[in-house]
Amino acid sequence: MSRKRKNILPWIVAFLTLILIIISKTAYSAGEQDFRQGMQYYRNRQFSEAFPCFEKAARSGNTEAQSMIGVLYFQGNGVGKDDREAAKWFEKAARAGEPDAQTFMGVMNLEGRGMPKNEAEAFKWFEKAATNGETSARNYLGTAYMKGQGTAKNTEKAIYWFTRAAESGDTSAQKILGALYLSGHEDIAKDTLKARYWLQKAADQDDSDALELLKQIN
Repeated sequence: MSRKRKNILPWIVAFLTLILIIISKTAYSAGEQDFRQGMQYYRNRQFSEAFPCFEKAARSGNTEAQSMIGVLYFQGNGVGKDDREAAKWFEKAARAGEPDAQTFMGVMNLEGRGMPKNEAEAFKWFEKAATNGETSARNYLGTAYMKGQGTAKNTEKAIYWFTRAAESGDTSAQKILGALYLSGHEDIAKDTLKARYWLQKAADQDDSDALELLKQIN
């Protein structure tokens, strides 16, 4: 190879790398734009318009869009209700690390929707989503530990995950904690102060059950 070609080769490699980066960023931007448009349609309950936007974004590799396609099939909005199709899209996004989709995979396995019921598999997905910061999954995980669904019963771990969910604003978790501390449960000591704290948090979000339980303290 001539000296001239050797000098040019690194520049060609650098140029091609730059082109690939630009193409990658453009494709991602296009997917993000379609996803945002789809979410706007979804919030306005224009589900038929939302679906093609999500579909286009999903083809670009947008995992949030893949998850939302699953939601549309799960709900039967804009498309025919189809649990198997919903599960297919949830799994695609979940395996790519999308926390919301991982939570839905937990629900699908727990309830046997679009797939055989499998509490152990549900627990696995809830654990992945909870670890990734998804609030609802933390609540589901707390319930799984409390009831022994797909895992051994463990009250300490249940309280840990309920608390993580409650701290993130999940009213169900706040209400559950409040109720557990109000009456005590197995190895959970009765604690009126903690009960009032969490029930008030839920009541502040207009949870009627929490309001009723608060009356037992106040």
